[in-house]
Amino acid sequence: MDEKAFSVAIRATNQRLKEACTRVEVRLKGKTLRLRANLPVKPGKGVGRKQDEICLGIPASVEGLKEMERRAHELHKQLAHGTFLWSNWQRASYQPPDEVPAAQLIEQFKRHYQQKHEIKDSTWGAGWARTLQRLPQDAPLDAVIIMAVVQTTTEHTETRKRTCQRLQVLADYAGIEVDLSAYVGAYGRKSLNPREIPSDEMVKQWRDRVPNESWRWVYGMIATFGLRPHEVFFCEFNDEYSVRVLNETKTGSRIAWAVQPEWVAEWNLMEVQRPKVTGETPSDYGNRNKRQFQRYKVPFPAYNLRHAYAVRVSALGDVSPSIAAKWMGHSESVHKDTYHHWISDQVSEDVYRRRVLKRLD
Repeated sequence: MDEKAFSVAIRATNQRLKEACTRVEVRLKGKTLRLRANLPVKPGKGVGRKQDEICLGIPASVEGLKEMERRAHELHKQLAHGTFLWSNWQRASYQPPDEVPAAQLIEQFKRHYQQKHEIKDSTWGAGWARTLQRLPQDAPLDAVIIMAVVQTTTEHTETRKRTCQRLQVLADYAGIEVDLSAYVGAYGRKSLNPREIPSDEMVKQWRDRVPNESWRWVYGMIATFGLRPHEVFFCEFNDEYSVRVLNETKTGSRIAWAVQPEWVAEWNLMEVQRPKVTGETPSDYGNRNKRQFQRYKVPFPAYNLRHAYAVRVSALGDVSPSIAAKWMGHSESVHKDTYHHWISDQVSEDVYRRRVLKRLD
């Protein structure tokens, strides 16, 4: 980046800091970057505060500017909380991101990302940490290492998609030139083969094969009300044929309705038998379901029961896409673009026979 463009980048950084009410500026002096703020007077130099600069030895570069922006937020926080000490801000040797061990880079990136997005440690641990721990921790990162980790995941899966997305953000932060967009794959609801969605008969057969009563109840609730696997742990009956998904879920509160209302009584769902498990995030509860389905050798994941519900709703005909989407807690476009795509020829035939041919009776 030339000198003029770099000056523009510094002004943009300071504008972001100003908009975030961070009373710290980044300054360029010679070939290094500095932080300027209203700081406590250095020890032995008096009392009070004055405008002063902190030089950390960070070079004037794109990577250095990113690091200085992060340090500016950190400095502001310490000044606001009264925890600032000059001894913690002495000049130290600076290593560019592509020279530090991955573990150190990840820790720097974590602080940067959490501050920018305000996410909790538990959320970081349940998502980002699981992806980034795949990287070799003792060596600096480069494009080759990142690509190698991506290719250890299975193509066209959610894991591959999230791995690419998260490693791309990390690479961009570290200034590593790599483009993972071509490796994300065709993961998504449209990529699921309709034959993988269980029929109503298959849903009933496998529900009866689940040996544990509590997990059989979970299975029935997902199948009957189209809940996301984690939502089973955060819902309550509204009446015999509807449940309210509570605000504790990441998707908010809603009412979900039974499309096969006979299953409520047949499976005794109103007698709540929720498994006694705990978790810190929705993913924790979803993973509990995943492990139990695998343990009981159910030939499809729990989420496919929700998919089957969606197809069932789409095939009703009397329920508009906007209402169906509201029941399921997603947008109308998702319902139209995704679930209508999955209605198989068999489902279409069933609808025709029930709604058209019956007129001839």
